[in-house]
Amino acid sequence: MDILRHMHELALRAAYTGTPRWTRFLEPSQERDALSCAREAGCRMDLYGGYDDAERRMAGFWTDEKPAEAPIAPLLITWNEKFASPGHRDLLGSVMALGIERDTFGDIVFGRQPGTAYLFSTEEMADYFIGNLERVGRTAVKVVRADRVEPAEPEGVTIRLTVSQLRLDAIVAAGCRLSRSEAQKLIVQGLVKVNHIEETRTDAKLTEGDLLSIRGHGRLRIQALQGETRRGRLAVTVFKSGK
Repeated sequence: MDILRHMHELALRAAYTGTPRWTRFLEPSQERDALSCAREAGCRMDLYGGYDDAERRMAGFWTDEKPAEAPIAPLLITWNEKFASPGHRDLLGSVMALGIERDTFGDIVFGRQPGTAYLFSTEEMADYFIGNLERVGRTAVKVVRADRVEPAEPEGVTIRLTVSQLRLDAIVAAGCRLSRSEAQKLIVQGLVKVNHIEETRTDAKLTEGDLLSIRGHGRLRIQALQGETRRGRLAVTVFKSGK
């Protein structure tokens, strides 16, 4: 199915009936298309991934009242940590080996407790995952519906930056310890994403809460804007993780 045409049809149905309509899980690059479909149809759109900071999310089209929830089923995967420590690639590979389509589930993230991970499924596929995902590699696993979602805290450090303007190239340069020209080169080459969407404008404006993903340099989350310094620059607190 042509995903763009399908999103347009869902948006039109939401606009005409007043009943929310949902896509399956989208790739980050498809989110702008979902927003365009909503605008063309004359309805609204929001994104739902099942937890904060989700990368793969459903688009929900609506008119009068924003839906509080999406048809997402968070599933808890558990295994005996004493005998195995599967990685993210192992988990993803085992899920894909079930022969399902990638858009039927969103992110897979590790939990705070050892031997746990969360899989975010479409509601219609939840029972299939529960009944069929029994092993990750050679490791036996159990899958149940999650009562609550407690992802592991990301590893990283909080740093304070000072920049002349709150624009993409300035934050990338300061946060990754690059020159402004080096940061601009990464952006123009399509190696930087803002909130999971590729951004090639070096002067793109940022705001509190934005997540920057810089290939080869990790992620930067803008946590707080702290106003001007004595020298008239902007003080910004960011959380840097990965590389």
